[in-house]
Amino acid sequence: MTLKQEIGDEMDDFERMLEGMQQFTREEIKKSNIQIDKDKLNNFKNIIAELVSIRNENADKMSQFQTSTERDIVKVEYSKGGETIHRGYYCPSPVLDLIVGNLNRGKILKKKPDFLKYTYQYGFDNKNRLVKVKMVNKITEFTPPVIRFDEEYLVYDKNIVYALEFDNMGEINVVSRCTYENGNIVKYEHCSCGFEEYANLYYEEYLYESGILSEINSFDVTPQIELYTEQRYKVEVDEVGKIRTLIGGFITNGIWEQDAFNFKK
Repeated sequence: MTLKQEIGDEMDDFERMLEGMQQFTREEIKKSNIQIDKDKLNNFKNIIAELVSIRNENADKMSQFQTSTERDIVKVEYSKGGETIHRGYYCPSPVLDLIVGNLNRGKILKKKPDFLKYTYQYGFDNKNRLVKVKMVNKITEFTPPVIRFDEEYLVYDKNIVYALEFDNMGEINVVSRCTYENGNIVKYEHCSCGFEEYANLYYEEYLYESGILSEINSFDVTPQIELYTEQRYKVEVDEVGKIRTLIGGFITNGIWEQDAFNFKK
């Protein structure tokens, strides 16, 4: 048996395992009587289809992004930590590390670290826009650990910022899209689409009062099992605009949890 055949067999086993898990989850959802808004779910499916289409249009363009972006970079920063959150310190969501447990943005390093002594490398252009993110990805189940680099490229189109995340094999695993109005982010869409048929979506939208963040709505969407979870939070900020308190939680069958979460200054 060739290596290609072995990989194909492993992928078939993986897909059968996923299908079995999804069937079990579908049955559990039916038993629990969770109510899903079909119109809302279909809207999320359309968003996933759009982001997957962007992935497919750029699937073979990693070298082009590398060439065009490298010549635009005029400033580089490094950070440590933040492996579990999209883009680490510069995660575009203002609340993801607050509403999801055990997420940390990490911190910016004051000076250039030694090779591999950092988690993220950020490249900025002459407009101080983030255009490239390079992540050190250590696969620790091997001895010594295997080191690989994932690269994310950001594309600016008026009030929308698209981002394509390539793994070390040049495959796009994640497509994200952020929408801004008056300098404030109003929508964050993050699609994991390494396997197109299992693509999912994390979605946040934001409301502002007098330019100050006042409310967040977030959705975690798994279309393969016809499911999404929904959260809503009211926002209280301090005198410098930093989030001080979130009031809210999950919305399930029309019932909104309204717990208060306080954060240190």
